[in-house]
Amino acid sequence: MKLEDFEEEFDFKKKKSDFDEDFKFKKKRSSDTLFIIKVISVALIVFSFLFSFLIMRKIGGSEYEIEEKGYKYGRSQFIKYQGKISVPVPSGGRYFLENVDISSFREVDSGDVSDRSTLVVGMDKNHVYCGNISLPDLNPDKLEIIGNGYYTDGTNTYFCSPNPERNEKLPGIMEFLQSLVYSYSKTKRPQSYIYPYTKIENEKKLQAVKDLYLAATDGEKVYYKGKLLENADLKTLKSVDMYTEYLADKENVYYKSKLLPIKNNGRLKVVSLEQGEKFLYDEINGYVFKEDYFFDREKSPYKALGNKGNHMYNMIFVNNEGIYYYDNEEKKEKRAGDNIFIGNLEEVSPNIFTDDENIYYFHGYEVRERYKKTSRNTEIYYLDKKVNWKKVADIENGVYGSVWQKGDKYYYFNNLGIIDNAIYEIADKETLEYLINNSGNENRIKEFIENGKLIQTVGEKKVEIAVEDKKMPDNEKWWFLGALAVVFVVVIILRIKENQ
Repeated sequence: MKLEDFEEEFDFKKKKSDFDEDFKFKKKRSSDTLFIIKVISVALIVFSFLFSFLIMRKIGGSEYEIEEKGYKYGRSQFIKYQGKISVPVPSGGRYFLENVDISSFREVDSGDVSDRSTLVVGMDKNHVYCGNISLPDLNPDKLEIIGNGYYTDGTNTYFCSPNPERNEKLPGIMEFLQSLVYSYSKTKRPQSYIYPYTKIENEKKLQAVKDLYLAATDGEKVYYKGKLLENADLKTLKSVDMYTEYLADKENVYYKSKLLPIKNNGRLKVVSLEQGEKFLYDEINGYVFKEDYFFDREKSPYKALGNKGNHMYNMIFVNNEGIYYYDNEEKKEKRAGDNIFIGNLEEVSPNIFTDDENIYYFHGYEVRERYKKTSRNTEIYYLDKKVNWKKVADIENGVYGSVWQKGDKYYYFNNLGIIDNAIYEIADKETLEYLINNSGNENRIKEFIENGKLIQTVGEKKVEIAVEDKKMPDNEKWWFLGALAVVFVVVIILRIKENQ
């Protein structure tokens, strides 16, 4: 063998050896990465399960025992058990009162069984409690129930809400850390939810507003949930809708205690899907509000479509320029596309509407994929030209829907949200006669669909709206990050031990 050939062979082997070493290194790194991923995954699962199990065991077991064996104070929500007094806070669980004198504790009862605002208010010889939280400077010896959630001792006045809310003063990371400690110890559970309370800065005596729940007045100023309603006229003040917190007097309009930048014209109404977010709609000016968020005023008037609809996930608002909706993830108005409609828009039913020439209907569906975001979609479909369509009959006064005819064909316009599609062609005379002559039956209608007696009508899709869950709630985010931090520490410890 020549020297040159030997050197070449040697260099090749050397290079191959280097490559092998490099390959082993890469393989080792890959193996390490896979190992870490597996450890993290297993640790997260175990940690989450154990963490959830410990908390649920502590909460569930103790709460059941308290409610079954404890002493309940009158009509109130307070229960005494094993030398402690607790009160439930919906979405948060049962919380214990601190520094309470059990021997003198009693419920606060107005004597009015229709007034539920007092059910979470109690007192002992030292304190007045709003839920499990003592009100700092309210004298129990002089306590007077005003009504609608308001209380006074003649000097200080408070509003205690009977409706719980998330505790905004507790950051997510603190909630996680406190819950972690609570799951392994006898410390108190974090106050995730509270019954909100507000001190009223008014020396005058308040009275409950008779026809407006959670409102009170001194004869001039009006308070709602403990907050002042600016320039409110007591004599004309009322709720726009009993199921919302939109208020209006002869001139002003409010969301909760916030004054909205419009005037009351007597044509305000609340619109929403059958199960969905509620909007304040001005029928004259076409203004739209989501709580205190104002749809672009310059783009008004809007036409609201889909009120009480149950085949969609978004109310639709149409102006001359485009089609709009409210994105509840981004908390703002968004544009779905150009206005494709011709002339005036009219609702045939909550799920079906027309313009001057055509018939359209809504279709909603939800996309859920494992390990992916959830999407709630609303689509608008073109069905047919408007001409030659006529209503034959309502089913159950329109609650179930209606029967329509075009030519020699008959259709079922569906108002049942439990059934996917909005429009079905009626296949035979027997089904037609049943729908016309009977009051309707949900299960029977489902059977008609399953048996091909009602045939789904599919039009031409014109508009599609998709709203994704873009982020985890803050509390879930902190739970996840906290768990990940714990796992990271575990992995580091394991790697240190492995290298020793």
